[in-house]
Amino acid sequence: MKILQVTLWLYATALSKSWDCLRKNWVVSLAPLAYGTILTLAVVITGPLGMIGGLVYSLVSSACASSGLYLVKNMVESGKTDINDFLNGFLVYLGELLTFFFILWLPMWAVANVLAGVPNGALIYLLLRVGLFLLLNAVPEMIYQGRVSGLELIVASYNFIVENWIEWLVPNLILFAAGYLFLDFVESLLFGLPALVQLFASAFMMGLLLAYFMTFRGFLFSQLHGTTRRTRIYRYDARS
Repeated sequence: MKILQVTLWLYATALSKSWDCLRKNWVVSLAPLAYGTILTLAVVITGPLGMIGGLVYSLVSSACASSGLYLVKNMVESGKTDINDFLNGFLVYLGELLTFFFILWLPMWAVANVLAGVPNGALIYLLLRVGLFLLLNAVPEMIYQGRVSGLELIVASYNFIVENWIEWLVPNLILFAAGYLFLDFVESLLFGLPALVQLFASAFMMGLLLAYFMTFRGFLFSQLHGTTRRTRIYRYDARS
């Protein structure tokens, strides 16, 4: 089928562009290690503060997510990023992320309390979370490419997944599984090395895989968002 050929072409293009970006910006693989350090310190500091500490930790984690999205955004749009993007990114999408998490938190909190006394309530709640994860899977890309926020962000992600669920979810699941297996293989190779070496090597490799995965998602989203299968076929036929 022509549509399958076009879809595979989209995947190949996104994979190639992602590799090229990561090759030129490999230092971005250290960013998750920095975020992990920041979040660990945040846990230590905010842990004794109770509810206030939880709010502060949510703010810090959202700021880290904002920085990560800003790094990916710059790689997808310009093919390069640097330390300034890492530092400046902590505030770029902070408002959008906090609004999104707050909108989800209220109904999920209410549902969790209702299901707490229902037979198989835990299973129902888990299935609900899985469903939301799938339907809102494109939220990160919708934030930095779709430039929407609040309830509009949720609606936009839902519409995107409904229209492109095969093209989007299948490669995401495959890459995630492949990355998990590859990381497990790398960790087996590191067995027996000093603990510090294992920790740094595993963290670096995880950062490398995460950067590649998120960049791939960014390029794939840019090719799918705002297009239809018919327009993709036309673009495939018209390519030079």
